[in-house]
Amino acid sequence: MYLINNISNKIIYLFLIISGVLTILYQINFDDLWLDEMASFWVADPSLSYSELIERQKISDWHNPILFNIILKNFLNLVGYNPDHSRYLPFVFGALSFIVIGQISYQEKKDNSFILTTFLACSSIYIIKYSQELRPYSLLLFTSSLNIFFYIRLLKEREKNIKSIFFFILFSVFNYSVNPFALIIFFSQIFYSCFRFIFFNNNIKKYLIIYIVISLFYLIFNYNYLLHQVTFENYMLSGDIKNVIDGLYFPRFFGSKIMGYFFLFLLLTLIFKKRKSFFSSNNNYLFFLITIIFSYLIPLTYGLIRTPVLHDRYLIFVLIPIFVIIPLLISEIKNITLKRYLITFIILITLSNHYIEIFQRHNAKPEFKKTLNYINHKRMENIVLNLQEPSFLVLNYIKNLKISQLNVIYSNHEDPLPQKKNFWLLCYSTDPNFICEFKNNDNLKIIDSKKNLFVETKLYSIN
Repeated sequence: MYLINNISNKIIYLFLIISGVLTILYQINFDDLWLDEMASFWVADPSLSYSELIERQKISDWHNPILFNIILKNFLNLVGYNPDHSRYLPFVFGALSFIVIGQISYQEKKDNSFILTTFLACSSIYIIKYSQELRPYSLLLFTSSLNIFFYIRLLKEREKNIKSIFFFILFSVFNYSVNPFALIIFFSQIFYSCFRFIFFNNNIKKYLIIYIVISLFYLIFNYNYLLHQVTFENYMLSGDIKNVIDGLYFPRFFGSKIMGYFFLFLLLTLIFKKRKSFFSSNNNYLFFLITIIFSYLIPLTYGLIRTPVLHDRYLIFVLIPIFVIIPLLISEIKNITLKRYLITFIILITLSNHYIEIFQRHNAKPEFKKTLNYINHKRMENIVLNLQEPSFLVLNYIKNLKISQLNVIYSNHEDPLPQKKNFWLLCYSTDPNFICEFKNNDNLKIIDSKKNLFVETKLYSIN
């Protein structure tokens, strides 16, 4: 990483990084796992062989590359197979992303712009929340930031540096193997290299060779997955065109409609006002702009040709060019007073939104632990599961929560009644019309019940 020369900037930079890291840790297990997180947890069981992991991947997580679950399996082998432990892996990737994103800005322009970039990244509620989710999105952000970092380094270096080329190839292949959406960065780099060759007469031979090497290694490692990918008639999270039109996902990225539309308006205004800066041979601003444009254009085009695929979490890496380009363009403002007021306003509204999102956060995921703790408090441990979702994922999750001596004795509510005087029926469904009841209920009497978000339980007594 590039060294930051100014000691006060170093202190501010480290303070921002530590603040962002602590914010992730503060609510790392705020809510329970969603079904897709349960899928990752089930696939990555450390007791499995790698061939068994691959088979589980095909069953429950077949839309995604396997790389994240392989890393997760090894992580859980170290820390223990517990859902609460598992979320520390995405936390690590999110925390490392904070460090690299600021360095990208400093590498592009060695002034104070990187401080604002680091601030925007470390206070991003979007990054924070996805660094608390057991899915590959924080890994996608981290590898994307490394990819872009070494690409900018290559562009800045006047002489060929084998070390930089090696790391650029390595992290590019790794990045694209996390999620195929990261290939948008690859296409942006190719387009920008061609632009520099045509308009600035820059040497393109080196980059073409590098791109060919990256392509070959990526195809070697991901050939089977890509063949499988093109057969999809629909994608796991798709058809989200409404939110694309509604602010290009900026309201989601920045935590609210007000914040989202402010930053979208700010970005578009800065791009228009400083448009000449994008066509200078002295900076790489255009690359960041191309990445932003391609992040929407390529998936939308694919959606028109094949099947809708665009969803905000697949584009988490677009936050990198957004967080980098806004401060860089602000630094181009010659009116010092305007610049200071704008930066101050950005900091104040971001901190206000950050406070609201963190300290007034509402749970939006199934409340399994809350329900199971209620059952455990009643000291009646036998549970029958009634599930509309894949029961093996939920069953595996509940068993590994290790809440006291709870014993899940059945996973199908139509099975014969358990040979116990009392038992709990536990229901999980996102369908608001779902009714939690035991179908063979002629000899049953409800003596207690508890309903939480997406999870309900009833205590039955057998007459």
